[in-house]
Amino acid sequence: MRVACLPGWLLCLFVGVAWPIHAMAVSVSVSGQVDRPGVQSLNGNARLGDAATAAQVRPEAYVLGASWTQKSRQLEQMRLQAGLLYELGAVADQARREGNAPLAELSAKLRQWLQAMPVTGRRVVRTLDPGALYADDADDLPLEDGDTLNYPQRPSTVRVVGAVRKSCELPHVALQDARKYVKACATQMADRDFLYVIQPDGKVFELGIALWNESAPMVLAPGAIVYVPLDSRLTAGAADAVFGREMADFIATQPLDGGVLP
Repeated sequence: MRVACLPGWLLCLFVGVAWPIHAMAVSVSVSGQVDRPGVQSLNGNARLGDAATAAQVRPEAYVLGASWTQKSRQLEQMRLQAGLLYELGAVADQARREGNAPLAELSAKLRQWLQAMPVTGRRVVRTLDPGALYADDADDLPLEDGDTLNYPQRPSTVRVVGAVRKSCELPHVALQDARKYVKACATQMADRDFLYVIQPDGKVFELGIALWNESAPMVLAPGAIVYVPLDSRLTAGAADAVFGREMADFIATQPLDGGVLP
């Protein structure tokens, strides 16, 4: 080791010394269809693929429905939930003032359902398939301490939630359009223009259902959710124009086996 001091300065530099920098370890919890469930202690530079490898994801895991949650995402989702709860309360109050008892009851029911949903911090990404993660560095994102990964079993149903008379869970039918699932469920005070499809990977799609905005057919994967929003004409003045989309966005934060039926 050499010490080099600059003349006239009380400053010295240690030259020729390599100071090792060790990244702090991160703990990641992996559950579901894996051979080694539980908390995995990984190095600080660990990525999604490292956690999947450490947990040994089984071939039968339903990777399309896998979920990744992060504590750093929870605050934003907490704010979204709080805003939606406020708007549902406002819709119920407005409906009572206007003598619309069915809307007041449905809004209160939806509010209770939404309030029971946990704030998960789910982060939606292109893929959580272990093979795909190793094939493309852009998908193999870095982990944070306290993250969770879940690889569920493949489901066999599709759920329709929101402005429906009762919980509606239907068998998944290959290549069937989302609108056919909704037609099989009894809706009430539903929006006439839009549906929202939440695929099992958490991605949300807006589907036009009126003559003026009719979308192309959308096929659902097993485990998908169709959110039927309240009629925007009935909620005007109490909920803003993006209320339906934001409801769908929050539902999408729930893991596949999270039990989001109202």
